[in-house]
Amino acid sequence: MKLYAYGDSWTEGQGADFYKEELIKDRILLKEFRNKKSWPAKLANILKCDHENNGWSGRANNLIFNDIIGDLRNGKIHQGDLVIIMWSSSLRDHVHFLPKGEWISWSIKELTLLPHKFFESYKFGDDKYNNFLEEYKRFFLKNVFNQNYYNIINQNYIIFLQKMLEEYGVKYLMADAFDAMVQLPNKYDDIIHLINKKNYWGFQKHTIREFIVKTSDSKAWEFPDKSFEEVPSKHPNEFGYNLISKEFYNYIVKNGIL
Repeated sequence: MKLYAYGDSWTEGQGADFYKEELIKDRILLKEFRNKKSWPAKLANILKCDHENNGWSGRANNLIFNDIIGDLRNGKIHQGDLVIIMWSSSLRDHVHFLPKGEWISWSIKELTLLPHKFFESYKFGDDKYNNFLEEYKRFFLKNVFNQNYYNIINQNYIIFLQKMLEEYGVKYLMADAFDAMVQLPNKYDDIIHLINKKNYWGFQKHTIREFIVKTSDSKAWEFPDKSFEEVPSKHPNEFGYNLISKEFYNYIVKNGIL
């Protein structure tokens, strides 16, 4: 058995040792440094198996979704292997009714706590267009944003992958890093009954971020001297990633996933 992990910065291991990470300028070397301190590396050590960390900082869910499909189709992942998916924020996905490359929010926490970062981000055009885009973002957040759009997409991501992983005989576990994938879908779009909740840590109960906040203190986070209101995108440090690996291991054993 080999462990394959997919996700964003929380899977890559960003923040494990922030001050040393700041000194590494080569992106590949930085990823290698983070991976060694990440939860996939720690979990693989507990499971006594090889692993591959496919987490990348800033990774959107649609990219994670297609990464896994590609690795299954090309035979990289084999029957009996273990795939763990730690989903990112839905707000990173490109949506077809908004301009590509000029519209993104890193998380719901950041959007609600620091909305100005969203309003003022990604100004690549002329002044008139940039000004319009900033004002439209304010209008959009107040009048147009609809979480159920993401509920529909995310339920389909989850169900497609669980069915494909089961068809290929691959063991799997899913979890939400810091934003819940499915949040109170309306009754017309609710297909939660099709989701295998045994293989989904904390589904509709809590995110990994909430788990760490509840079970630990500031020792588990990068920038321990700064609040979440100041830095809502704080990552776990190495101690925090160790907590995640142990929690996943206990969940896997308890639910007979292996």
